[in-house]
Amino acid sequence: MATQLGEEYQIVIPPEVRETLKWQPGDRLELKIVDGTVVIVPEISHTSRIFGKHRQLWQDEDAINYIRSQRESWRD
Repeated sequence: MATQLGEEYQIVIPPEVRETLKWQPGDRLELKIVDGTVVIVPEISHTSRIFGKHRQLWQDEDAINYIRSQRESWRD
C-alpha cells in the first residue's frame, strides 16, 4: 500500500488503514525511525492509560443507582 508525500510534507493515510485502526481526524500520531523504517503509532495519552483502572470494583454495581442512593442519603 503506497501513499504520496504532499507539497507541505503531509501524508494521506489510506482509508483501509484508518478504518482498521479506527483513527480519526485530530488523533495524535507518533513517528519513530526503527532500523531505517518509519513506524507510525498512536500517541498514548496519560488519561487513556488509566481509563478503566479498578473497573472490577464496579462491575456488579449500577453506577446510576449508586449515585442516586448516595444523593438520597444526603437529604434530611
